[in-house]
Amino acid sequence: MILSVELLVALFVAEFVLRLALEIRERRATMLRGGIFSVLRLIPLVNDIVPLPESRKEIPESEFVCKHEEGHRHHRHSVLRNIYKVAMLLVSVWVLAAMLVRGGLPLWQAILWMHLVAIPFRALFHLYCWNQEYEADRYAFKELGKTKTKAAMHALAECEIPYTKLFAVMYREHPPVASRSKKLLNKEIRISGSR
Repeated sequence: MILSVELLVALFVAEFVLRLALEIRERRATMLRGGIFSVLRLIPLVNDIVPLPESRKEIPESEFVCKHEEGHRHHRHSVLRNIYKVAMLLVSVWVLAAMLVRGGLPLWQAILWMHLVAIPFRALFHLYCWNQEYEADRYAFKELGKTKTKAAMHALAECEIPYTKLFAVMYREHPPVASRSKKLLNKEIRISGSR
């Protein structure tokens, strides 16, 4: 059988090693301590549900933030995200049922396989969400101009917990402020002390 327990164990070991390498890379790049969230992100299945803190402090309400949210509504991003999530849920249920019925796998093995299969799809979903964030940023930029956008990016960078693009692709639906500012202003805005 292609979906053997040995292959499953090998893939989980590979996932653990790759996530550990990502955590070490992230700690070195950002110079931040990992804490309990870093440990939880290493544990298979737990890393699917562990919330990732996004900001070190509350994002201040500003014209840019309001226009950004207006951009999301204008482009119907929440509806599109929900359609994507429902479609992925239906596909997941279908694949899970196929593994149980046609593949004859026990439930625990099928769930573990689903976890592994979901990893690249989650990263693709994050990239899809990033595109929506960039689109909402462009909407706000067109409405407010460069000066207000630049000031807003600085404020967002001050609130953000620093993280790299690769880390964000794996865990975040929002791109780093540095990427957002690079797309809008052709300049990476970062807070002092982060790379």
